[in-house]
Amino acid sequence: MSEETLIPDSEVRKIVRIVGQVADMEGSRSTKRRALMNGLAAMIDADAWAWIISRAADDHNNPAVAYFQHGGYTDEQVARYAQIMQDRDNTPVEYQALNQLRFTNKRFTRRWDQLVTPEQWYGPRNRQILDALGFEHVMYCVKVLDDSGLFSGITLKRRTGRPNFTPLQQRIAHIVTGEIDWLHGDENLHTVTQQVHPLPPSQRTVLMLLMEGNNKPKIAKKLGCSYNTVKDHVKAIYAHFKVHSTAELFHHFRAGDRQDVE
Repeated sequence: MSEETLIPDSEVRKIVRIVGQVADMEGSRSTKRRALMNGLAAMIDADAWAWIISRAADDHNNPAVAYFQHGGYTDEQVARYAQIMQDRDNTPVEYQALNQLRFTNKRFTRRWDQLVTPEQWYGPRNRQILDALGFEHVMYCVKVLDDSGLFSGITLKRRTGRPNFTPLQQRIAHIVTGEIDWLHGDENLHTVTQQVHPLPPSQRTVLMLLMEGNNKPKIAKKLGCSYNTVKDHVKAIYAHFKVHSTAELFHHFRAGDRQDVE
């Protein structure tokens, strides 16, 4: 995928909006995670998603899945998917490449065609899995949680007969799943101290207005507050995202950290 794939302004606004909405939601982490993933799936036109926390095993490529949350699957597909993930004798062809990436990348996003060849993907061994699940195109968003093999894995899928995900959709998925730290943690498996965009509501409001193309004077007028108040909020937002200007902030959301590029 070209490193110059940048997210259009309209999609940047959608990213900020969905993250802000989920941040303000009531409910458990599981409820908020589901809302975010459903929103992301709709945004990139995915038919299904799954989230797991797993620990890698040394003697086989299949991960030892501990927690599993999903959307867009039928009961039959969920059962078959669970069987495939735990079947050591029939490991999906892309798992070896995924495991190798986990040793060199703390976080990455890849489509199936960036992990294996079409001959492997559509070969007899993997064809049985594709037919059993009814999904043809898969994208993985992975974050390594510690040095002992614990990782968070998200898959986004499209049904058989549909086109593959585009580089733009891949970058959107990478940025959204990377910005939300709590998405990758679980209360019982991994201590996560930072929640989704730990900005107060006033700063999240300013962030959304910045992404809508408003400058600081306009934001102050729209919010009915002083310019200096907005200036302080913007400064805090820059510090949070480790940027120094609105242009860098936009680029952060549009280009990500490049770890969705091979």
